[in-house]
Amino acid sequence: MMPAQTKTGALLHREHLATIRSLQNLEAFLVNQTQKRVPDAANETVRAMLDEIIGMVGREVGRHFSFEENHLFPLLAERGESGIGDFLMSEHQTILPLAEDLRDRAQAARDGGFDAASWKAFHGVGLELVEREIFHIQKEEMGLLMAISMLLDPEADAILAVKYEEVLG
Repeated sequence: MMPAQTKTGALLHREHLATIRSLQNLEAFLVNQTQKRVPDAANETVRAMLDEIIGMVGREVGRHFSFEENHLFPLLAERGESGIGDFLMSEHQTILPLAEDLRDRAQAARDGGFDAASWKAFHGVGLELVEREIFHIQKEEMGLLMAISMLLDPEADAILAVKYEEVLG
């Protein structure tokens, strides 16, 4: 549930939901496959999952973090609230390399399949990303969206929402 209705908050919330869906799909795939059963990357379902991961990292993680760090957090800091941005940015510094690692592993699997070692690594990185990113999203839903509603007036919110929509393309 969103704590308050702001344009920027609604856009972030919508993207959080999309990311959670992708992460839940990934988690279900990893749990069902288990660490020891190497999937066939040529299988249509496996390829679809790999494509979803590749897309999620670029669309939902990379651009989302970039928007927050380059536009939202500085604006909140100007209004006296730098703590939440600093905290979330420190989490971004852990999550983004993990997400990029998983994306690269997914791309490599699309190109050449999995072997036992690459699958084990992919499985471990995937589960770690799911855990960290879902927990991160929960923090943003509870803290960041509330900060936006409290610190941004409707005009600043509208300007920021337009910037975010530009980032979303």
